[in-house]
Amino acid sequence: MIHFFRKIRHHLFAEKKFQKYLFYAIGEIILVVIGILIALQINNWNERRLLNESEIKSYYNIKQQLLDDQKELTEVKKFNRYHSKVYEFANNIISSQDYNKQDSLALCAMRLAWYSDFHRSGNIYETLVNSGDLKLLKNNDIPSQLQKLEMTYIFANKLEDMHWEIIINNLSPEIRGVINYATFKPVQPKKLYSIEMQNIFIESIYLTATKDSVYSKALKEIDTLINLIDNQLVL
Repeated sequence: MIHFFRKIRHHLFAEKKFQKYLFYAIGEIILVVIGILIALQINNWNERRLLNESEIKSYYNIKQQLLDDQKELTEVKKFNRYHSKVYEFANNIISSQDYNKQDSLALCAMRLAWYSDFHRSGNIYETLVNSGDLKLLKNNDIPSQLQKLEMTYIFANKLEDMHWEIIINNLSPEIRGVINYATFKPVQPKKLYSIEMQNIFIESIYLTATKDSVYSKALKEIDTLINLIDNQLVL
């Protein structure tokens, strides 16, 4: 094709048809420019396609991590609520000074050493920043909500650390020598009904209630994020 156009150009130039040669040269330039523009357009289209595919992949990865966290949080929340009810039951036994339920109270006291501990699948927002994938997300609400969720996770983990501190610093010294760890039977029943023991149960009740509200908040934020991502995936 190039050889064909070159042959025409030489023919016109040889016959000194300068005006026609000029028109022809301009036409040839226009064709070259159009070819370049088409090539650039195809290249830009391909780049946009690749970026769009990367964005969709990021959304699916985020959603999967959120679903994993949602499952973990649901189980942790259920575990925490169960133990909160156990502590309330124990507090009522102590308040009523019902020594007929001392075996049950001993079991409840042993349950104080169990606490909910949420393990997230990973720091989603930080991973997006470090990988550079954050700039791929066109919906700015998603990164903002991810930051919000991250703060909720941090707060939940701080509460869990506080719970662990209560177990180590307050509970262990209080029940050591009071309950037989092998049989779970009370050895010194009166100490189980002490104000110190009751205060540990009350602290645990308040703490588990706070943890429950934070877990619920995190679950709502996960639902919001999943809905935002689903909306982006159907666009």
